[in-house]
Amino acid sequence: MSKRFSGKVVVVTGAASGIGLCTARMFAGEGAITVLADLNLPDAEKAAAAIVGEGGEAIAFRCDIADETEVQRVAQDVVSRFGRIDVLVNNAGISITAVAERYDRFAQSVAVNLCGAFYWSRAAGLGSMIANGEGAIVNVASIAGLAAIPGDIGYVSAKHGIVGLTKALAVEWAKYGIRVNCVAPGITKSDMAQAAIDAEPVFMAERIGRVPLGRMGDAEDQARAILFLASDEAGYVSGVTLPVDGGQMALHSGMPQKR
Repeated sequence: MSKRFSGKVVVVTGAASGIGLCTARMFAGEGAITVLADLNLPDAEKAAAAIVGEGGEAIAFRCDIADETEVQRVAQDVVSRFGRIDVLVNNAGISITAVAERYDRFAQSVAVNLCGAFYWSRAAGLGSMIANGEGAIVNVASIAGLAAIPGDIGYVSAKHGIVGLTKALAVEWAKYGIRVNCVAPGITKSDMAQAAIDAEPVFMAERIGRVPLGRMGDAEDQARAILFLASDEAGYVSGVTLPVDGGQMALHSGMPQKR
C-alpha cells in the first residue's frame, strides 16, 4: 500500500463504525496519525485499538459534533498533542425519518448533519490549517444532498447544506491553501441499510435494482473516494461534490432501466 499520508494528522468524525471507521483505517494504513472522533467513545476506542493492532497510529476522542464548545475543545486537544490538523473528514451524521408534516426533530438533524461539519471545519481552520497555509477538508454528504428522498426532510435539507458549505469554504479558504471537497454516497452497505432491507425487503430490492451498476456500495468505495480527494493527487480539485453512487444520480429521469 502507498503512504500518501505518511506523518499527516487526520481527523475523521463519526469514525467508530461504517464509512468513518473504514476511512480511518485506510488513512492509518497509508501512514496517517488518525484521530477517531465519535459520540460513542467506547466503540471509537475499540476501533482505534484495532488500528494500532494493525500497525497504524490512532487515538479516539469523544465528541458531540453538534456542541460547538466541545468541538473546539477536541480540536485544540488534537493540535496540542500532534501540532496540527492536516486533513479533516466531516463524516458523522444521523437520519431521522418521518413525513414532513410530522417531522419534529428538524433542528436536531440540521445541528448534527450540517452545523457539526461547519463547527469542525472552523475549528480545524482556525486551530491549524489557516496558519499553516494548507489543509484538506472532505465533507460526506449523500445523494440526498443532490436530490430529494421522501420521508427525511431534515436529512435532505442538511445534506443540501453540506454541498453549499463545501462550495462556500472552498471559495473563501482557497487563499489559505485549503481545499474543500465533498463525497455524496449512494446507498451503501451499513447497519442502517440492512435494517431497511429487513423492514422492507421488496422495496429495498427494487431500490438496489435501480442502481445502474447493480449493487449497493461498500464502505470501501466511499473511503477510497475520500482519500483521493484528501490526497495530493487531487491537488487542483476544490469545491467539488463527487457522487459515489453506482450511477444513481446519472439516472436523473427516474425511468426504469431496460435490462
